[in-house]
Amino acid sequence: MDIENYYKSLERLAVKINDSGVATHDFLNSELNNGNKDIKDLLDFRIDFIDEREIEMVSGYLIIGNFLNFNGMERITCFMMTFEIDEIKSKLSWKRRCEIYEMSQPLFQKEPSLFDAIRRKENGVQDFELIKSDAFSQINNSEILRINNSFTLIDSELNPLLYTWTKANFTDKPLYIRANPYKAYDDIPPQRMFESISMPANPNWWRNLSIYNRNKEGACYILDDCSPKENYRQYWELHIKKILRLEVIVKRNNNGNLSMMIEEITAINNYGLRFGRMIHLDTDSPYGTDFENATLNHLDLAINVYEGENAVSRGNDNLASGDKTTDASFRTHLLRIENIPFKALFGFVTSFLKSQTLINLWLEDQFQMPPIESE
Repeated sequence: MDIENYYKSLERLAVKINDSGVATHDFLNSELNNGNKDIKDLLDFRIDFIDEREIEMVSGYLIIGNFLNFNGMERITCFMMTFEIDEIKSKLSWKRRCEIYEMSQPLFQKEPSLFDAIRRKENGVQDFELIKSDAFSQINNSEILRINNSFTLIDSELNPLLYTWTKANFTDKPLYIRANPYKAYDDIPPQRMFESISMPANPNWWRNLSIYNRNKEGACYILDDCSPKENYRQYWELHIKKILRLEVIVKRNNNGNLSMMIEEITAINNYGLRFGRMIHLDTDSPYGTDFENATLNHLDLAINVYEGENAVSRGNDNLASGDKTTDASFRTHLLRIENIPFKALFGFVTSFLKSQTLINLWLEDQFQMPPIESE
């Protein structure tokens, strides 16, 4: 066995464990205790490459009652294999969730007619990311969606209450939602329980959409470090939620179409992934239109996932500069709504983005709005 084959074997294990729904450490512990030779071979190979840094990394986990049938370096290696498989599982899960819709996926295998409800673009081609809202019924305002006699889930990056709010406030507008294509159930599943300015914005354009053709306005807001005593919310958002900044860019093209992108960027996590929560919208309301009377052609919510070098590069990019930023390694839309008032943007911003500190900075700066307090 060599390193390449070792990691290919871990990838196959990750898929199997992911599909089983069993925790990685429980799966490995059970298989090793039952004499699974293939996994024991992986353990025997990996043990030769354990270094002092990895021993230190694992030391805090040894008090946990896992892999008790192993001692010394073998037990340490069991934990390292668990960490490596969990990293692969995390990336696999995100890639799966961002896949385009295909008939082979469990959701459409269970409900084939749902494939016809996939959103179609203006040219009639399906976008293979979103499904018409009226194809589902939402259970108890939760993440659970019913299709005929089956059930699926709204993608977990979208708070289901935002979907509920959107349906209630824009009942006659085209609405599309992202359902997880790998979640399909015969019976209703359990319901989950569901939280410093570097570039100042130009606060004057909002009142009448005063961005000229081929012009742009950008802003970036950064979460400064602080102690919990100084600002508990800000500390929590930076150190626990790992949110770094909020970037905004507004442009008007030659045809007079005004578009906006808002992306909330996180730090790179333990699995080498950086996330961006993106809001994109556009309007054909011309220069000088009063904000209260402007209408959006569309507003959509998306999740961007940056991996490896893309994650590093995106940390150095900034939407607010007006230049092209690094492409996401994988991404998907979560919700799309069409033909709604421009001012509805505020509801989506405060419900979809995670940092209330950054939201308040932007709204106060760009819109002269007072801070929004959480309940």
